[in-house]
Amino acid sequence: MVDFKVLIVDDDYINRKLLISILRKELYQVEAIESIDGEEALMLCRRYEDIQLILLDIEMPKVNGIEFLERYTSDSTLNKVPTIAISSNDLHKKDAKRSGADAFLVKPITEEKLIEAIRYSSSQH
Repeated sequence: MVDFKVLIVDDDYINRKLLISILRKELYQVEAIESIDGEEALMLCRRYEDIQLILLDIEMPKVNGIEFLERYTSDSTLNKVPTIAISSNDLHKKDAKRSGADAFLVKPITEEKLIEAIRYSSSQH
């Protein structure tokens, strides 16, 4: 039985696997759905209505994290869940928060900061 379903959106394979590893270490029963860009992530949000959290890289090809957030938050057919934006650049924080991110993390991500952001984001919904 899965206790927690998370969508991880990042074009970097290593980053996705690192996030999954942290989540499974800290939260145990995690089902991770992976996406390499915002376009695919929107499709997965439609397919899996039981996603409970989105971890979203900002800097991606095709549809980046900011565009994903704008489309995701404006689509009334999608179930809105806590969304944590992640970037290697703190300059994206304002745009991410304005576009609908519940929290923002700067890479490299520590276990403590990720879990704290998840708890904060979950408390906002």
